[in-house]
Amino acid sequence: MPYNNKHESYKYYKKAGEIAFSIIKDVEKILKPGASVLDIVEWVEKEILKRGGSHAFPCNLSINEVAAHDTARIDDNRILKEGDVVKIDIGVHINGYIADTAKTIIVGAKNKKKDKLVKASKEALEEAISKIRPGIKSNEIGRVIEDTIRSYDLKPIVNLTGHFLERYKLHTNKVLFNIYTRHYFEIKENDVIAIEPFATDGYGKVVDEAEALIFRYLTRKPVRNIYARRLLDYIERNYPYLPFSERWLGKMMSKINLYAALRELINIKSIYAYNILREKARGLVSQAEHTVIVKRDGCEIITLA
Repeated sequence: MPYNNKHESYKYYKKAGEIAFSIIKDVEKILKPGASVLDIVEWVEKEILKRGGSHAFPCNLSINEVAAHDTARIDDNRILKEGDVVKIDIGVHINGYIADTAKTIIVGAKNKKKDKLVKASKEALEEAISKIRPGIKSNEIGRVIEDTIRSYDLKPIVNLTGHFLERYKLHTNKVLFNIYTRHYFEIKENDVIAIEPFATDGYGKVVDEAEALIFRYLTRKPVRNIYARRLLDYIERNYPYLPFSERWLGKMMSKINLYAALRELINIKSIYAYNILREKARGLVSQAEHTVIVKRDGCEIITLA
């Protein structure tokens, strides 16, 4: 069904996008040296609710060589430092229709090297969006992103991708690589895509850190531990489709019991853990992201007012 102004899902996507855009624009004001990571993340998540949206995933705040999947811990005492390269990634949904957007901000004084890093991912995003239309091959978008980032003498991160969105699905089975690949599919009218180039001055690949702070429900499985069973019941009721953070579970039980319960649910594959992703050579990483809806003659950016 076409996304016209009278279509219900289109209105939800647009509203989610407007909220996400307004918050990511405002958050830059509080990204200052000495600002608390916990305060920033909680401010973003409260604003999503205050402005009429729901959380599509926990606010990601990833610093320097960390590329993605980082958020505030329950008792996070990290503060931003002068020169930190901060990626803020925000997801908002209205009735399951998701808008996903991200930007990179350098904390404090300007720095030519880091500014170039930010410009590379931002320009790659703009160039990719300018090419989106029905019938274009996915690998052509990847080529544009890769060529743009390499023109800055930087590298795209080869194992991070854009992703297609559906109702209550943050990631479908289709992805949009940030490099040229031999395999491709054609972009179709009405596709909803989160395009997100990552640029780095490092190796060009991310690796898993041991820690995970964000999780997603998978399926119900038998569990003997009372705390794990109680936690699984709670997750099923409150987060059956979209990712959640350990921080959102923090008041249920003591930290020791919570961490043990999370480990057990991960081990039996009742929940999926999104490990924090770090650049392999500890290079700095920038990210830029918008969500678009593919239209007959191009696309509409819903996370840009």
